[in-house]
Amino acid sequence: MAGLAAAVSLREAGLQPVLVDKSRAVGGRMSTRTIGDARFDHGAQHFGIESDLVAKLLEPANEAGVVREWFRTRDGRARYAGVGGMRRIPEFLARNLDVRTGTPVERLTVDDGRVIVFAGDQRIEGSAVVVTPPLPQSLALLGASGIGVPESAVHQVSYRACLAVMAHLDAPSGLPDGHLTLGDGAIGWLADNGHKGTSGVPSLTIHSTPAFAAEHLEDDPEAWVDLLLDAAQPFLESHVAGATGHRWRYAEPTTVLDVESIVLQQSPPVVLAGEVFAGAKVEGAALSGLSAARAVSDLLA
Repeated sequence: MAGLAAAVSLREAGLQPVLVDKSRAVGGRMSTRTIGDARFDHGAQHFGIESDLVAKLLEPANEAGVVREWFRTRDGRARYAGVGGMRRIPEFLARNLDVRTGTPVERLTVDDGRVIVFAGDQRIEGSAVVVTPPLPQSLALLGASGIGVPESAVHQVSYRACLAVMAHLDAPSGLPDGHLTLGDGAIGWLADNGHKGTSGVPSLTIHSTPAFAAEHLEDDPEAWVDLLLDAAQPFLESHVAGATGHRWRYAEPTTVLDVESIVLQQSPPVVLAGEVFAGAKVEGAALSGLSAARAVSDLLA
């Protein structure tokens, strides 16, 4: 979301951004996966909108029917999701952009006022770069590129992992309001993708607690998938017909920085952004991307 928000903003400013993504599809942790006839939101489950900037960014998606309110918290705050899956939102944002998926970036170089991105057999040249992967990956890329990140707080950020299970059900889950937050023991969150409107058939997403993920992160998925399924069954009115696991090593930062983005170099601009800035989660990532775009636009003006 940080990279997409930056690219949308830069395109609106008259520039021609190129998004380079190692994944097969856009969206990062706003991920939706299809297995058989079921669909699963197995990363970010929902998000809030407190910022007018993010509301404006998502207004076209809302008008196109891509965003909908899923539920409200106990204090009345709306929580939103993508219609047909969370990935629908980043896919909508990317619709008019130059996106190179399945393209891992190996290193960057700065030469004669230009930035060159080396990604496999591609050599992509530009006037600036915004780096937005999870912070450990961003720091590794910048280090391999000889670009220093002096702020000590950046190097102290760590992440909580999450283990996700995508389970086919033989009937609707029966979860109240389609979701349930637990937070103790093995399970942190349960979501019925059918109730949510992501899947046309009954399917369940299980997210582990950080403590469970820390204990089982390197274990064979067959072991922890079964453990999470056993822990979930008492809360369900249906039974699991099959399941697949997914590791999220960088599910959530343990700390959040008090800046929206960091300019590492002014000429040409090299800007670090992502979900560890501006409040984390989906909205924080979007705000960080918008901040990075403003920095690039100002420095190139």
